[in-house]
Amino acid sequence: MGLDLKPLKDGDTVCVVGGGPGGASCAIALKRLADEQGRDVRVAIFEQKKFEENRQFNQCIGVLSPPLEEILANNFGLELPRELIVKEIKGYRLHSDGMSLDLAGHESGKTYAVHRSHFDAFMLAQAEKAGATVIHNRATGMEISPEDVLVYSEGENVRASAVVGAFGMDEGACKVFEWSTPYRQPDFLNTIITRLYPGEEFLREIGPTIQAFLLSFQGLEFGAVTPKLDHLSINIAGRRVSARVMLEFLRSEPVQRFLPPHQRRENPLHYFKGKFPIAPARNLCGDRYVMVGDAAGLIRPFKGKGINSACLTGLFAARCMMNAGVSRRAFERVYLKDCRVFTDDLVYGRVLRALTNLSTRFKFMDHILKIAEKDPVFMDCLFNCVSAHKTYKEIFRETASLSLGLSFAREFFNHFISRQGMKAGA
Repeated sequence: MGLDLKPLKDGDTVCVVGGGPGGASCAIALKRLADEQGRDVRVAIFEQKKFEENRQFNQCIGVLSPPLEEILANNFGLELPRELIVKEIKGYRLHSDGMSLDLAGHESGKTYAVHRSHFDAFMLAQAEKAGATVIHNRATGMEISPEDVLVYSEGENVRASAVVGAFGMDEGACKVFEWSTPYRQPDFLNTIITRLYPGEEFLREIGPTIQAFLLSFQGLEFGAVTPKLDHLSINIAGRRVSARVMLEFLRSEPVQRFLPPHQRRENPLHYFKGKFPIAPARNLCGDRYVMVGDAAGLIRPFKGKGINSACLTGLFAARCMMNAGVSRRAFERVYLKDCRVFTDDLVYGRVLRALTNLSTRFKFMDHILKIAEKDPVFMDCLFNCVSAHKTYKEIFRETASLSLGLSFAREFFNHFISRQGMKAGA
């Protein structure tokens, strides 16, 4: 297609659509690499939000997990400001319909709860400091020709050698790319998030632990209650989650224990609906365009670590454009190869999701927690699945054993006999 789709050269421009962690990371990496190689590469970021105003709700819960601090330090020369951290997360507790289990394991590095808008503002400010130009307008259209890319917005337009899609799961920006390229949005789960303000004493009582729930009612795949500075962030996810499913989740007995008494029967004031990807997008790169972060669907399957993935995919895209080129071939050969750290784990994540959904559907999750309570290897497995400390491929390889298989067979037999007895009694 292109006349010159080689690496970015002196005087070229890259347009980034979206100023979240993926877009900001890509911009920082581009400017750092250009400086190292003695090239003047301009980076323009379209971001309609002003994160520091905290006017929009971000569907991300705002948990920064390892190895994000290493990623920022080693690849972008950044240190996470201590003032961004509202709470250090100390542990995870997993709940089924009738059982709860404190997950014991070792996580290298610390997990922090932050205000997501504050973290996004920090990253975008670092991109500006590195030399990127931020344009607070929404991208409204795009034309890709053999010579360049023209990106339209509600304000000024930008001509560039390449465009980076870093808009998360924003419908408007997604349509701009779908109209202009073969790109198609990744498959996703819907999410609903709400907040409750229980007071300082209640937050102290429940402690800095993330409560994860795998319950067996229809429409829900998983839920979580995450303590923040002055509130609880509560999120659920599934194909067809709704306000009704959220209310059912909040009223379920396992969740009730982590809500303050005066709010256990009240409807939350506000719900926020969003979505997150569970598979790579189709045609996520081509001549003069590439997607990063959620827009690419290149996140850890089932347990996202979306901020880490956004930063890394932004870095990988920048490296490819600076060193290999901006053609589809270059992106497929270099960028997608780097992204195998995510894609190689996809099949394992899909298997885990399928097994989890079957376990909750047939009310087998209580038995799984019983096995983990007795088996330290399987306990490690659940900890790593929930904390996302290891890849699913590593988890499967370290966990699979004959003795564990026999434990599952025994619990499954007990579960089957129990259900048959219940049916006979009915």
